[in-house]
Formats: sequence, C-alpha cells, structure tokens
Amino acid sequence: MEVLGYLYLIVPFFIFSIGWMKKEYWIPIAVILVVCFWKAWKDAIPLWMPKLTKKNVLKITTILSVVCIWVVLSGVGKFVFQNADHFYRNGIFEALVEYQWPIRNDQIIYPENFSEGTHATSLIYYIGFWLPAAVIGKLFGVGAGYVFQAVWAVLGIVLAYYFICARKEKLLVWPLFLLVFFSGLDIVGHSLSGSGFSIIATDGHLEWWAEKYQYSSNTTQLFWVFNQAVPAWVCTGCMMVQKNNKSIVWIFASCMLSATFPFVGLLPFTVFWMFGRKFLDLNDTRKGFLKTEVVKKYLICWTKDTMTIQNVLGGGIIGIFSFLYLTSNTSGHKIMESSAGAASGGNQVLGYLVFFILEAGVYLVFLYRYQKKNVLYYVIFLSLLVIPAIRVGSGSDFCMRASIPALFLLMVLVIDGLERAKEEKNRRIFWGLVVMFLIGSITPIHEIGRTFHLTTERFLAGEQICESVKDPVELLNLPNFSGKIDESFFFEVIGK
Repeated sequence: MEVLGYLYLIVPFFIFSIGWMKKEYWIPIAVILVVCFWKAWKDAIPLWMPKLTKKNVLKITTILSVVCIWVVLSGVGKFVFQNADHFYRNGIFEALVEYQWPIRNDQIIYPENFSEGTHATSLIYYIGFWLPAAVIGKLFGVGAGYVFQAVWAVLGIVLAYYFICARKEKLLVWPLFLLVFFSGLDIVGHSLSGSGFSIIATDGHLEWWAEKYQYSSNTTQLFWVFNQAVPAWVCTGCMMVQKNNKSIVWIFASCMLSATFPFVGLLPFTVFWMFGRKFLDLNDTRKGFLKTEVVKKYLICWTKDTMTIQNVLGGGIIGIFSFLYLTSNTSGHKIMESSAGAASGGNQVLGYLVFFILEAGVYLVFLYRYQKKNVLYYVIFLSLLVIPAIRVGSGSDFCMRASIPALFLLMVLVIDGLERAKEEKNRRIFWGLVVMFLIGSITPIHEIGRTFHLTTERFLAGEQICESVKDPVELLNLPNFSGKIDESFFFEVIGK
C-alpha cells in the first residue's frame, strides 16, 4: 500500500513530463523516475497490513462503500450536483482532454490580465490530479474520463485512510467519520459575526463567516477543490508513516504539481519529520562521548538516511521542473500585494484570533494534555496560526489550501485524543472533543445536504444537474489558471 501511495503521487508528473516536455527531456526523466521508484520500493520499510479475516473484509467493504458515496456526492465524476468551482474545474479537465499538450492559446481576449506584449498563454495550474483521467478521456472519451476522476479520487482517499490505520496498526472504521465530518466551529463563527443560525436553512457556504480567512472542512475540500485535497491527503499521510528519510523528499516534491498550496503548507512538517527523527541515542554524552562526536555521528546517520537517489535525483527533478512550469502562472507572482488583515487594527487582530480559536484552537486546547511533549503538535499550532496572514494571488486561496496538511494532521491528533481519553476514561477530554466535533460537523453536513437538495430539485425540474463547463479560451485568459508563454523559460526551452 505504501508503494501504491508512491505510484499514486508520481504518475501525474510522469504523464506531465511526457505530455509537456521535449523528448530530450522527458525520455531521461522517465528513466530516472522509474529507477527512483524502484529504489523507493526497495528502501520502503513494510507497513502494517490488515489480515483478510471475515471481520476485516466486512470493515474494508464498509470503508470502501462510505468513500465511494462520499466521492459521488462531492460532484467528482459528474454524477450529481456540483458546486460552483466545478464550472472552472470541468473546463480545465475538458481542455486537457480535447486540446493537444502542452495547451497553447493565441487568442488574448483579456489583455489587461497579462503584461504588455503577451501574444500567447497556456494552461498553467496544479493539474496533476486530472492527468491520469485526461489520458483515459483522450482514449475513451470525456465521459469515461470523468468517471475515472471519481475512481482516482476513491483510490487516493482509501490510501490516505489506510495510512491513518497503518499508523495505529489496526483496521478501524470509526475514524472514517472524522475524515468525512471533521471541521472547525463555523456555525459558532456565524453566530458571533451576527449572521445567526438562519444560514443553516439556506444553501449558503458556512465557512466564509470570517470573510478574509477560511479553513475548509475535509468535505468542503473534497466538494470544492478535490484536485488539491486528495493528493495532499495522500502525500501527508504517506509522509506521516515514513520510518526513515529515504524517500521523504521524493514524496514531498511529488505533491507540487497536484497541490501547490498544500505543498507549501507541508514544508514545515517535512522539515520536522526529516530532522526530528532519532538516528542514535543523543544521551551518548552521558556515556563518555563528547557533544561534538554525538553531533558528528548524528549528521553522518542523517546524511546516509536522507541523501538517497530518489530524494536527491528524483525529488530534485520533480521539484525543479514542476517549479519551472508553475512559476509562469500569472497570479502566482502576486505575493502579499494586499494585507491579509491580521497585522494592524484592533478589530482585525481580534477577528484573526477568534478565527484561529474556532477553527483550530478549541481542538488544540483539549489535546494539550496528551500532546504537550509532541513537537508535531506545536508545528500544527504555528502553521495554522501563521497561514492566514499570508496572501498569494488575488483571493484567499493560500489560506484555504496551504492549511490542508495541518488540518489533516490536526484531525489525526483528534483521533489519537479520542482513543486515549476513552482508554483512560477521561470524560472531560473525551466529551469535550466529541462536542467540538459534533458542532463542527454541521459544516460538512450542510455541504452534503446542499448536494442532496439541489440534485433532487434540478432533477425534478428537468434541469441540468451538473455544473456547466467554462469555455477553454476564456479560461486560458484568466490569470488564476494561465500565464504567458512569451519569454517563459519552461515553454521556450523545455516545453514541446
């Protein structure tokens, strides 16, 4: 399963290299990726696997069924109602299916979106998730491609959930409900902001109560930005269970093309996992070793464990070429052009703190007793505290998406906290976490309810159930999804 996780993360870049790069680049890259994959497979320490008993088969069937239903309800695959963001995501996917790679657009209809002298643009976006389905779409038609999107999403979520179970070394079903329903206390935020609880009776999006900031529930992520959420969950889960550093950079880099903002949010955790691993007894100084000798021994062990072929060569190639492609995106150059609103003004600071407390702080308080000696707990705390202050592009996308790895890991700690509190019969922590979870679950329940309501309503009215498709030419003129290829190093030197 761990090797399948490697494959899931690396296949999109493999397809990208063949489809976007000249043969003098993609052929050696493809060979190197195969070698690195084999090396990562060889170096992987086997993880726990469930025994296929009758009881476990029933559990696996239940998990697969819930995940499949969750994905279908999300709109991935175009089976039911799709939220507004699918308008653009459908456009991206169909452009990938119908256009020749790399996609080129010579119709500049919104010149104000680009610098002067722009003659052509290309689709420059975190497209990794769609590439396997786009291949299916090119071979068997766009309808088959949409169905394969759902299959690819199910596979990714199953892998992410497997990593949660592998970490516990037991097959559990109940954490699946946290995966689906975990969220911050958005309804409380609405009440404090003066909106009250009336929004529950509408189809409104609960998570915009803080206006400038948003942390999305897992269900919201899947229902709105599945293309980033699923790869980010797989990458975070895979890195979380690594028992050495031999493939950690390789895994981390593979996230960039599919989930660029989560890739940035995963950076502090990657550093923590890389340097927080114990390679030797650091109390050797008590046994007569000098501190300098201990540090030297540690660095030698760390170097041997980290400077592997797949990390240096594979991770380097994936990271560098993904970076060169993505840096041509127009919106990506707009970093901190406007304040995120947390640095000045008493009301802004108060709003920032209230947002953090309701979205993450309430869980962190209840987890403190069990996690106060866990450095990961503090990395999560600092990440979720700092991320809202950073702005990339014209909207709040960085806040919403760079937070995905930290929120996933916070959920994992909540799972740990519930299990430990139950074992120790600590009712205060157990019921505190349960109550916070139940209040937060209103948000994903509301997202699922919107799908049921609007799918039924549109079906009975004889209307189109799924979202429309954004015109590819217009899409390639929007700075969030494109960039000019004039004077672009990637498109002039590397691209076909």
